[in-house]
Amino acid sequence: MSDIKQKFALFLLADLLLWFLVPQLRQSLSIDTQEAIVWGKYCLWGTTKHPPFSGWITYGFWNLFGRWDGAMYFLSQIFVVLGVVYIYRLARCFLDETHAILAAILQFGIIYYDYSTPEFNVNVISIALWPMCAYYFWRGYTRNWWRDWLLFGILVSLNLLNKYVGGILLIALGLFVIADKGVLKLSKNIKVYIAGAVAVLLLAPHIWWLWQNDFVAFNYIVGRSHGGNIVSAWRHLFYPLKFLGAQLLFAAPALLTYAWFNRKYGQTQKAHSKQQSVSRFILCTTLVPVMVFVLLSLISGNAAKSMWGFPCLFMWGTALFYYAPIKVDAQIAKHFLQVMTVWVVLFAIAYGAQCLLTTSQRYQTDVRAVAAEFEQKWAEHTAKPLQYVGADVWFGDIMALYGSHEIKPMIWMSPKNNPWFDKADFENAGALLIATSQGEYAQYQQMYGAAVSTPQILPLEFKNYFGKTERKEILFGFFEPWEVVDAENK
Repeated sequence: MSDIKQKFALFLLADLLLWFLVPQLRQSLSIDTQEAIVWGKYCLWGTTKHPPFSGWITYGFWNLFGRWDGAMYFLSQIFVVLGVVYIYRLARCFLDETHAILAAILQFGIIYYDYSTPEFNVNVISIALWPMCAYYFWRGYTRNWWRDWLLFGILVSLNLLNKYVGGILLIALGLFVIADKGVLKLSKNIKVYIAGAVAVLLLAPHIWWLWQNDFVAFNYIVGRSHGGNIVSAWRHLFYPLKFLGAQLLFAAPALLTYAWFNRKYGQTQKAHSKQQSVSRFILCTTLVPVMVFVLLSLISGNAAKSMWGFPCLFMWGTALFYYAPIKVDAQIAKHFLQVMTVWVVLFAIAYGAQCLLTTSQRYQTDVRAVAAEFEQKWAEHTAKPLQYVGADVWFGDIMALYGSHEIKPMIWMSPKNNPWFDKADFENAGALLIATSQGEYAQYQQMYGAAVSTPQILPLEFKNYFGKTERKEILFGFFEPWEVVDAENK
């Protein structure tokens, strides 16, 4: 099987091209991707939801390609390929060449690695950062090179600067060290302290930003994990089971594929030596990330969002090949690649069909036309320049990214939730208001009273590729503090 690496490279290239091209059927980027671009534009060291790293990457890449939306799908696949390559590199520490490659390819049977990736966000970035962190930790732990420990420190900081959930990987690695009785060894290692210092140094500006802004991002985390509609004690059982069930469902194609191959080609005698350190490491990195969410949900009774498991399954393929190995020759490897190719193509067909058939505004919004239409409404109302738009995340970011000039999004009309903008400037400049419901617009009126005009209606249409149309009435109006001042002066 001397050509297995070449086939692996071709598989990754084909997957990258497929998942770069199919999402081009969308008329608009996902809400997460648009939001990340806006974060990169305005938020230097923090946001009200996540740390800033995703914004830096997304905004930089978007500008590099001339603000072409399609480049975001390419960026997403870069992180997927990078993550799978590092899954292979980590698996190669425990498995032979062929088994390590197949373990990496098996990840494409988990929807996090294909169907979910066109919506570029912090989770897609985590697909790469988690296996990279784990790889350099293992190399540092086993061979103790300066380069490995320094790269581990840098990647830990980037992982936490991407999403706070990255700390769960550190819990898994910490439990491994304890189980492997390596605490004393690492506590005497100066390289570990230097790696930790590097991580803290890189994280320091973000920590300072959080301090200066009352740790606002943690309000979002608490809100997202709220217990939902179940108020009885059963929530402590329902939500953790729901999260665990979702992970198994999302990984079902990979699990079923491996179960079939193991039943047909499974080995009764292990092809590799079972080293205790290796077994402990694989066990901790495979089970602990998922179980942390399960236990937190079990104890608190709050919901753990299914998509929080995005990066947590990065070792599942490796664990299957390690603990339940299969005998592989050239023909079996070829068959395995064919089956995984079928899964990837089926996922792509399903995603493409959704893009073609849906009338959802999140897929079928002509963002530039919508931005131009709202700008026209402002121009018809006043000669003052449009500097701010008050809206939800979707319409606020559309105006910020696709307006004809610099328009700042005041999300939910709340300066507190947009600390990167000057409140005085916003209240002096006024804003175009956009709302998707009467209740939302009423909240703006409660916040700013007479400075908010009576709402008007703008009908929008969202049409799929076969002509089916969904119509939606969007409310808009104007925040004009100068009108209140003029009325008082009179």
